[in-house]
Amino acid sequence: MAATQPIPSRETLIEHLQAIARTTGQRHVNRREFERRTGFSRYHVFQRFETYGAFLRAAGLVEAKNAHLDDDTLLRALRDACLAAGGAVSALKVRRHGGRSASAYIRRWGIWRNALVALRDWIETHDPDFPYLAALPTGGPDARPCLLPKPVAAPRYGAPINFRGILHEPINEAGVVMLFGAMAQDLGFAVERVVSAFPDCEAKRRTAEGWQRARIEFEFESGNFLKHGHDPAGCDLIVCWEHNWTECPVEVLELRAEVVKRSAGRPGTNAAA
Repeated sequence: MAATQPIPSRETLIEHLQAIARTTGQRHVNRREFERRTGFSRYHVFQRFETYGAFLRAAGLVEAKNAHLDDDTLLRALRDACLAAGGAVSALKVRRHGGRSASAYIRRWGIWRNALVALRDWIETHDPDFPYLAALPTGGPDARPCLLPKPVAAPRYGAPINFRGILHEPINEAGVVMLFGAMAQDLGFAVERVVSAFPDCEAKRRTAEGWQRARIEFEFESGNFLKHGHDPAGCDLIVCWEHNWTECPVEVLELRAEVVKRSAGRPGTNAAA
């Protein structure tokens, strides 16, 4: 069936999946087997279900990791964990009290409360003398919560500068490092290495007297050098986007001023003033 054909309903997909399970006698049907036997593709499944695991659960089947564990085995282990805990055990402590991992129950029943509801139903039939029955939740299972991804914050950009292939001002230290790399040669530096420890960079600097060593620390603002607790004796130069530390004991190279200087009168730029 082509993905361009009408999407089958949830009920239709579930009926096909359950039919395969009955034919094979298995409590798990993998996705490729489902697609091979039905002609439905992952596209069809994911239009109706959040994940293939959710599809399996809706059909009353299990995921591969739990296919070898029947409900009775899981619920007996959960009953024993409740006995050891002295009441309805929590998902965080089930393993500590000898039960299976909480993920095994959540994969089977969706949420922890549903596992405890299933345990109550099982106990009423298999262990009527269970002393903590009143501690287990009653009622039908809750719907599995929709596991939507966390909203991703919109990316933030600095003001446009369109300078040396860099479209926006730096907004953090990494942007300062990038911009310095684009300008290093014109600024008279030859970079030897950049590291994650203080100071960030070792370079040679061209001066009137020849090339000199320069130990460089990158900061978004020069004042961050003080906030980070760096030792001025271990650094020859702070390279930053904005110089805001008037009493700084270390030489400062403010890239913002350098960009403005080199962009003056150049068409197509919008460098920060």
